[in-house]
Amino acid sequence: YDTQLEFCKAAYGGQSSGKCLSELASPPTTSPTSAGGADVYYPNYSKSWSEATCINDNPVPSGRPTYSTQSACCSGAYGGQTSQACVCAVDPCYSCKCGDVTFL
Repeated sequence: YDTQLEFCKAAYGGQSSGKCLSELASPPTTSPTSAGGADVYYPNYSKSWSEATCINDNPVPSGRPTYSTQSACCSGAYGGQTSQACVCAVDPCYSCKCGDVTFL
C-alpha cells in the first residue's frame, strides 16, 4: 500500500476499535471539522507569552477558553501583554509601538 491510510482501510476497514486509524499522523475524528478556521478564537499556548497571539485553527483544543473574535481573545487572554504581539496581529495599525518595546 502507498499510504498507511490505504492499508488501514483495506486491512482493517471494519475495525471497531479504530486502532489502526488512530495511529495515523492526522487521524480522523468522530466529530469532523469544517474546512477553514474554527468559528471561535483561542489563545495559542504553544508560543511564549511575549509572542503569543489568538488563532482559530481546527480542532479547538479541549478546555481552551474561546472568544467570538480575535480582538476579544487578545483582550481576554493577553490583556497584559507588553509586547502587544496579539493585538498587533489583529490590527498592525493598532499602535505605532508594535514590535518596538523601547517605547512601552
